[in-house]
Amino acid sequence: MPKPSNGLETKLAILSLQKDVVYMRDKLDELSEKLDEKYVTQDEFKAKLEPMSKIVYGLVAVILTTVVGALLSVVINK
Repeated sequence: MPKPSNGLETKLAILSLQKDVVYMRDKLDELSEKLDEKYVTQDEFKAKLEPMSKIVYGLVAVILTTVVGALLSVVINK
């Protein structure tokens, strides 16, 4: 059975919680600043990745065209 608390204990508990909330808010702000400095957004990542993906898709297309052409030449020559 919980013991009844007086108003002073309640006020101290509220003050403690408020202090903890302020501390957490400050830490989240620091973390947010660190993330902004260290990591890139998805848009920046996609912009850097786009030229490389075009090159890879082009190379895959050339390789597949060569393979299909070789198979056709084998089938036609027999």
